[in-house]
Order: sequence, then C-alpha cells, then structure tokens
Amino acid sequence: MKQILKIERFYVKPPVNTTEFLNELDWYRRSEAPVQAYLTDWNLSGNEFFQDFIGQLYVLYPKYQVEDLWVAAYKQGDYAETHDHSGFDWSFVWYLDTCCDCPPLIFPNVKRPWLPPRVVAPKVGDLHIFPGKYHHYVPPHTCEHERIVVSGNLATYDGINS
Repeated sequence: MKQILKIERFYVKPPVNTTEFLNELDWYRRSEAPVQAYLTDWNLSGNEFFQDFIGQLYVLYPKYQVEDLWVAAYKQGDYAETHDHSGFDWSFVWYLDTCCDCPPLIFPNVKRPWLPPRVVAPKVGDLHIFPGKYHHYVPPHTCEHERIVVSGNLATYDGINS
C-alpha cells in the first residue's frame, strides 16, 4: 500500500541577486536544531528580498500567514534529522541552489516504515508545500557545492496580524 501524502509543487523563479543577498546574511550552526547545516535567523519574512515570494505564497494560500521563514545552506556532510513542524498548518521548502545529484527531501512512512518513503527530488525554483505534521528528513549532502533552500511555516490567518 503506497503512502498517500498531500505535497503540492509550484515553480517560483529565484531572484537574480540571490548569491549577493545570501552573502549579506548572518549564518549559524545550531546543535539543537534538526537541520545540521548553516541556518539564518528563523524569521526573515520581513526581509525585502522575500516579499515577492511571500506575496506568491499568499496568492496560493490566502487563508494563511507566514509564521517562520529561514534559509539553510547544506555543505558536504550536512543533513536534516527526521522532524516535523507540528503546530503549523503547512510547511514549505523552496530550492534556491541545488542540482539533480543533491540529496532529496524524504517523507518516511511513519505508520508502515517497511514501505518505501515519498522522495522529493530537488530542482531550482521548486516550491513544495506540505502539512506541518508530516515527518521528513534530508540525507547527508554529498555534492561539492552548497544546497540552499528557503524553508518556513504557514499558520491560519486570524485577521488580527497583517
């Protein structure tokens, strides 16, 4: 029995000045985080660089607002442990820099771990949106270049915050 997961895929063209912008960010390694890669602050949603992207998210998901938005840069050996984003309606990953040999995003079958997982291959510009309760991970990065993704969470818009 194949695992049925609701993972939506869209294409959002990355901005031309992505490398320049990324070089201006502060990067951290957080030992307590499930993502063992270089990470930015958790809330970059107010950053001018992401306003077009966030606007597109609101067109796709008008009843939700961005609660968290960060960037992760995976170098060789970096990975993401199995985790979820419980407490959020939706989570997303947007690929800014990747190649077909970069490790995929994997959704294991938690109820039936002997069955094959859902594997989402990375592709520049792809935006994948999935329920925050889905467990997922990224195997160790093996490419020589960085695998750069924007990740975040969406929550039901309560009409109070704008």
